[in-house]
This record gives sequence, structure tokens and C-alpha cells, in this order.
Amino acid sequence: MIKEINFGSDLYFDRANEYNIKEDNEIIQDLKDTINSIPDRVFLCANEIGEDKRAFAIKFGDEVKVFSNPVYQERDKLKLVREKDYHTEKEFIIPRYDSITICYQDEEGEAKATKFNEDASPVICQAMDCLDGIHPTDYGLEIIPEFDEASEEERTEVIQMYINSIKDLDYTLDKDLSEDEEVKGLWKNFKFNRAVSKGEVQLEKEEQPTRTLNRKERRLFDKLSKKFSKKGNKSYVS
Repeated sequence: MIKEINFGSDLYFDRANEYNIKEDNEIIQDLKDTINSIPDRVFLCANEIGEDKRAFAIKFGDEVKVFSNPVYQERDKLKLVREKDYHTEKEFIIPRYDSITICYQDEEGEAKATKFNEDASPVICQAMDCLDGIHPTDYGLEIIPEFDEASEEERTEVIQMYINSIKDLDYTLDKDLSEDEEVKGLWKNFKFNRAVSKGEVQLEKEEQPTRTLNRKERRLFDKLSKKFSKKGNKSYVS
């Protein structure tokens, strides 16, 4: 069923709770139907459609996959990307991980682990933030029209100031982000991620094969899920 997106709901600003997918799986089809009804949407979270469930849908080309009760297993190397905030319709520069592995339940309720790289990783990071009630407006650098019209030197200076400001807020950034040459090379990433957010580029299917968790990983997955099961525990970029 196609659901109405409600950015004004308290659920949108709170951490979404884990849920029992085998007893309540209607949200899976609701997420699929709703995201397919919005052409420029790349991801959609349950708390955006008024459901207090820890689940999100991602478009991979023509395929939509739903991830339930996701938790980070691994995160590697932060980079700056340019992405769209669907609530405000504004664009932001924001730090996202270049490579992540998440543990989650698939649409059948099976515990899986999948690694995502490059273009898919930042989108999933944004969805994970959304499930925690965290959005680009909370710590991203808003892109104003003058930014695109500025010189590369001026853009680099603004980006460097932003990096320094989020360091002061105790966000852990990869040390390469603070090097001038690295900052100057970020413009290509911004353009690509902007194209993804506008629907001009589709995400390809994950490069790494999805696998079932082993017994040890399943215990860790259960432990991490329970760790954040109480409302109010927000997992900021770290």
C-alpha cells in the first residue's frame, strides 16, 4: 500500500525501534509500494511513513530491497559527499563512509550481512541516520546557490571551515579530509552524489555477495540490536 510521507511526525525525529519481522511484515510491501511511487527517491525509511519500525527500502536500479533491523558491522574511511535532504529539498555536504558492512534481516526474516562500497554506501548511511532521527539538517553543510558559482579556491575554503567545525563537534573524520589536496579533489564526488540524489544516476546492485551470518556474528547482531532498542539512543557518525 502506498503511504503518505509525514515529515512532521515525531517518529521522523526519533529513533525507530526494532520490530519482529515474522509477526509484522506489512511494512515491507508498504515501503516498496511507496518508494516506487516516487521517481526521484533512492531510499525510504519506515519512520518517514509514520511507522515506528527499524526498516528502510533502497532502489538498486529497477529492484527495491528492504532491510529490517539493520546495524553497522564495519565502517571504513569517511569522505565528503553531496546529498539531498528530502524533507527540506535542500542539498548538503556531509561526511559519509566510503565502505560499510551492515547486518540486517532480509525480507524473509533471515539474518544477513552485506558490504556496500562507493555510491551505495553513502545512501545507506543516510538511511541509517534517518532511522536514528538524524538528518542532514542536523550536521550537514547546506549548499547555497552562491557555492556552485564560487571559485574552486573559495569552495575549498568553505569546505575546510566545515570540516574544522564538525571536528569541534566531536565527529571523527578520516585524517585525509583535513589535507588540502584531498579537499580539492572532493568536487568530483559532490557532482556524482548530487546526480544520484536527483535520480540521474541509479545505484547498481551491491558488488559484494550477501551472506548468511554465522553463529558468532548472529549473537553480535542480536546484541547490537538490543543495545539500541530503547528510544533516545542516537548513533551519530563515529
